[in-house]
Amino acid sequence: MFGCMTARPFVRLDAGKDLEMAVAELLATTEYPEIARWIQFPTSAALFLIVPNDPESGAIYVYDRHDGVWYWVDFEDQKYSGYNLTDLDVLLEKCRFLQLVENPRLLRDKEWFVTPGHAPLRQQAGANC
Repeated sequence: MFGCMTARPFVRLDAGKDLEMAVAELLATTEYPEIARWIQFPTSAALFLIVPNDPESGAIYVYDRHDGVWYWVDFEDQKYSGYNLTDLDVLLEKCRFLQLVENPRLLRDKEWFVTPGHAPLRQQAGANC
């Protein structure tokens, strides 16, 4: 589970937009999934969204409040249908994922290697995970 991680710009909004409005726009774009987790910091927010009645459909989105960009976080692993809340707990508690969420500019145009028990490792430009 986890491994090479990318964060792709998913929705671009006006910089400085109110967080609740930014969340509403993300929910509309993703066809109104359930918010299973909401974590926010002064510079960012992270949402874990799931399709109703499908606990294995979770997706992670990180909002850069300064730039007004929602990033979709994806991993090159075998969890093609999505993640569950237990997976998210591992990511948050054992992979130190919040280090990236707190500074969302780290996500821009970079790949990271994320594994339980270790801090996220930034991949060198041109290197494969």
